[in-house]
Amino acid sequence: MQLDYPVKYLVHHLANIRSMGMAAVRNSNPLTRPASLPQLPVNLEQSIQPMPNALIDSYVQWSGADPERYTAHVPAHFCSHFAMPLLANLGSLAPYNLLALLNQGVRIEILKPVERDRPLHLSGSLMDVSVEPDRVRIHTQVRVLNAQHELSMVIDSYSTVPQGKPSQRKSNKPTDDATAFTTVGSWSAEFHDGLNFAMLTGDFNPIHTWPAVGRRSRFKTLILHGFGQLARTFECVQNIGYTIVGLDVRWIKPLTLPNANLSVQVGERADIDGWRGIRLLASDGSVHMVGRFLGKGA
Repeated sequence: MQLDYPVKYLVHHLANIRSMGMAAVRNSNPLTRPASLPQLPVNLEQSIQPMPNALIDSYVQWSGADPERYTAHVPAHFCSHFAMPLLANLGSLAPYNLLALLNQGVRIEILKPVERDRPLHLSGSLMDVSVEPDRVRIHTQVRVLNAQHELSMVIDSYSTVPQGKPSQRKSNKPTDDATAFTTVGSWSAEFHDGLNFAMLTGDFNPIHTWPAVGRRSRFKTLILHGFGQLARTFECVQNIGYTIVGLDVRWIKPLTLPNANLSVQVGERADIDGWRGIRLLASDGSVHMVGRFLGKGA
């Protein structure tokens, strides 16, 4: 597979790989995973040292953003690097197999830009775990505080662990509703983008990075990280003049690799609070990500 970013970036991800790997291995074994759900919420803390500028610059380039947009700041969606280990550790407090976990959606509130060359403090909580007939829903939250201990971001992550026979899936074709959408940009995902995204964020889940695993999966190929979809879609919207300060999206269909000519669409009208619809469509019209964003400008 083609690798567009240097292997030396791995050194910046060792803590991430260790945290996420240990959480996945521990919870995959019934003997080592938690025996029961703790009283909620459960809180964890983590301090993050300043992230290397070369890594941030490469990630900005991969996401399709204008480099001038992030000369002093870190993209909010780079939480896929700095917040993911804490989210994984929080999820591992639930007594379920994390190897079967599926990311369903994320809500991000951006209060202050995350500055480069500054440490961060993360305060995380396992907020809720609800059991349904065919799945377990897990809600985790990370609050990002800057060097002045001011709240910069709130990240709410929603995931599921399948249980038993899945319920009937709904169609992922666009539905006719009152919202009219306009295509504002497009992007394509190459077969090696799963590995490149992992080299930039530290998320080396095999379904995104190992072709042999992809071929043996129900998708018959690799799939792109949900946060990879989010990053490129986020920047497509910002490239037309919006500054996104809030986002609430769901991933409803895995994005197989490669995948060309993906369309980013936004709602033509905002609601009374300023939120506007957003969705990512494949060339066949199927929807992969859907939700809304709160933006300034445009």
